[in-house]
Amino acid sequence: MEKEELIPVEVEWIDAHSSLDGMTISELEKATPFLTKSCGYLIKEDKEKIVLGFMCFGVNINDEPLLKHYQVIPKGMVKKITKLKEYKNG
Repeated sequence: MEKEELIPVEVEWIDAHSSLDGMTISELEKATPFLTKSCGYLIKEDKEKIVLGFMCFGVNINDEPLLKHYQVIPKGMVKKITKLKEYKNG
């Protein structure tokens, strides 16, 4: 995959969470998952997952872009994927 083929997207998804804070049962019963938004390059999308890459470096290894960070989001947690538009400064 060439750098020019990388598509910037925003993924809206529901994230699980946990805490070490003390809570009563009635407080825990009101707990809800977090609505989360992640922006990055869409590396892969299949029936099981969305893979995002972040911080694309100009250095290529075997003709592929080098990405410093990544995120794998289970497809069942994804609410929406939005392709981002290019912004030209000036």
